[in-house]
Amino acid sequence: MIPHVLSGLSFIERFYSYPTLPSTNETAKAFRHRPAKGFYCIQADRQTAGRGRRGASFFSDTPGGLWVSLVTALTDTADHFSYNRAVSLAITLTIAQCGTDLPIAIKWPNDIYWGKKKICGILLENHPLFEDLLIIGFGINVNIRQDEFPPQLRSLATSILIETGRKCSLGALLRTVLKQYMVVLAADKQKVHALYSNRLYGRGTKITINGMTGTFSSVEPDGQLKLVTGGTTVLVNSGSPVFL
Repeated sequence: MIPHVLSGLSFIERFYSYPTLPSTNETAKAFRHRPAKGFYCIQADRQTAGRGRRGASFFSDTPGGLWVSLVTALTDTADHFSYNRAVSLAITLTIAQCGTDLPIAIKWPNDIYWGKKKICGILLENHPLFEDLLIIGFGINVNIRQDEFPPQLRSLATSILIETGRKCSLGALLRTVLKQYMVVLAADKQKVHALYSNRLYGRGTKITINGMTGTFSSVEPDGQLKLVTGGTTVLVNSGSPVFL
């Protein structure tokens, strides 16, 4: 990617672009220096060892995706979810600009779905050397054809190209995501959370998670999933919901 696509964005302190990396998050974790004011942005055309939550593999070994990690200050460790919420909304709002009335939703805790298929994954990690730095990784399927996905993912994943029939500029898309991210991060948190809640995938439906079955009621402002089961409300910190 041509570095000047992010020129003029004062919050980008350094932009690193690579043809191929094992993982943008792993590259970010290896940095021995830190941003002074803004944040670093790391992008790769391909990832040969992309990762998702809990060490799961994340398919990104192809051009046509936006594989990116941000290194940013973590101003309040107790407010970790604000960063997840901000990047989730930024990506959702950006993808929604590709058309009107698109079924783009946030699947708690860190995926973006187009209809019933995954179009983006997000992975937030703490920096191993600096406890007040956060690494925000995300991968968006942009200009990927269906036959470029591994066979086992073709019924589960989609891309902007597949859904719209049009290719997008990766640089322009990245620029928009980052600008949206900064706007959302600075906005009123109550309004932001209401917008996030309205974008939740499967809200109000029955799910199973961590061995429990109930109705997915909402997500709390601190990021906990609210499950109503047997007349009792249970707050869930982590897990992978299965929608029934």
